[in-house]
Amino acid sequence: MAQGQFSHATLEEVKRALSKAGPFLKVLVGAAIFAWMAASGKLDLAQIAKGFTHWPLMLAILGLLYCQIGITAWRWKLLLRVQDVPLPFRLAWGLTMIGTLFNVVIPGAVGGDLIKGYWITRAAPGRRAKAATSVVMDRVAGLIGLLFLGAVMVLTNPAETLRNPATRSLGALTVAGVLGGLAGLYAALFAGGRLSHWSFLPGLARNMFSALHEYRQKSSVVLIALAVSALNQSMTCCSYYLALRSTGVAGMPVGQFFLIVPLGLVTSAVPISPAGIGVGQAAFFALFQIVAPAYASVGTAAFTVMQAMSILICLSGLFWYISYKHVELASA
Repeated sequence: MAQGQFSHATLEEVKRALSKAGPFLKVLVGAAIFAWMAASGKLDLAQIAKGFTHWPLMLAILGLLYCQIGITAWRWKLLLRVQDVPLPFRLAWGLTMIGTLFNVVIPGAVGGDLIKGYWITRAAPGRRAKAATSVVMDRVAGLIGLLFLGAVMVLTNPAETLRNPATRSLGALTVAGVLGGLAGLYAALFAGGRLSHWSFLPGLARNMFSALHEYRQKSSVVLIALAVSALNQSMTCCSYYLALRSTGVAGMPVGQFFLIVPLGLVTSAVPISPAGIGVGQAAFFALFQIVAPAYASVGTAAFTVMQAMSILICLSGLFWYISYKHVELASA
């Protein structure tokens, strides 16, 4: 019995140690991938340095990224209003900036969502499930908007999409991603009301399904959020295009561009390393090798340039994190 207790206690200690070491290990993984790509010549540091010298383009990228944060904050405010959580735009902006800060601190591009969810549920203690559901909806809308933009360009550039089996597979993956995302989203919205009455589910789950039902009743808000997401992600693609220009690329075909960028950005959001460092570079290099091998090195360098500008924006969220004051939001 004592031996069993000892083994159980040891296992728990190992789990806790791995949990604490997880973020550090993810940083190491991202840094190792980045270093390996630079050492192997897949990532040209000279091209990256060249990109940073074009300061007008760097300022334009920063401006686009800040505009995106403003649009994202407005979209989240809209989704919260459906859940009877009246968040002023100033606070929506501040919490969104805090979220971007933690996108660097916590591995992956979804780490900031966890922090936003924490702060908004504190601000609306009586509507925690509804507030948390708005964060999930905001992230889902953003991903669907990105894939939708890619799918539209894939379908309007059939010659590029059907060029070879690899590009056909990428095009099919993009279209399937947006169709699957939309199907899953609307299935959850339509089933939310019924699932919220299933007594064997935990209370939090029932409350979140009930919150999803609120979006079904105001489906126009969901459509607006998706449209805004597509606009927002088009600005991301513009930022990447400017980064490409800074590294000397001016004539990349549109069809190839949109086969690569949406999938590359989605992959960089996988929570493996902070801000997608290393993971994003590997994803973009692999996609360029499939679609446009001649641009593989410079395209990966361009992503790194845009990523550096994004990290700079994220770090500016420290101001809002330090100055944030807790408030409790009244019902709308």
